[in-house]
Amino acid sequence: MKIQLDHVQRLNLHALLGAQRGDVATIRVLWALQDKLALTPEEETAVELKRECVAGQERVAWNPTRTVPVKEFAFAESEIARLRAAVGTWHSYGAAADRRWLQPIVEALFST
Repeated sequence: MKIQLDHVQRLNLHALLGAQRGDVATIRVLWALQDKLALTPEEETAVELKRECVAGQERVAWNPTRTVPVKEFAFAESEIARLRAAVGTWHSYGAAADRRWLQPIVEALFST
């Protein structure tokens, strides 16, 4: 399955995948998905990405006025299953605040 993602979607999916729990094999699969979604150093510079550590947890912030081109990703069915499972855990965040980036992903992953 191919899905087009902007940098906001990629960064949020990266964070969501990083919050998942599992055994070592599962974590390695999640890391591989995170690596696939990660912004390149050039993209990070373009959106002025900053990393900070708060209470032992890494947070990222970026300049919301900056963008990079949308990028298309091809995911294997096993990767789609992992993304569906991760998106399915998205329960403790604001539906209104996340709708702009989350709705297109939900529609793509759960369309049929």
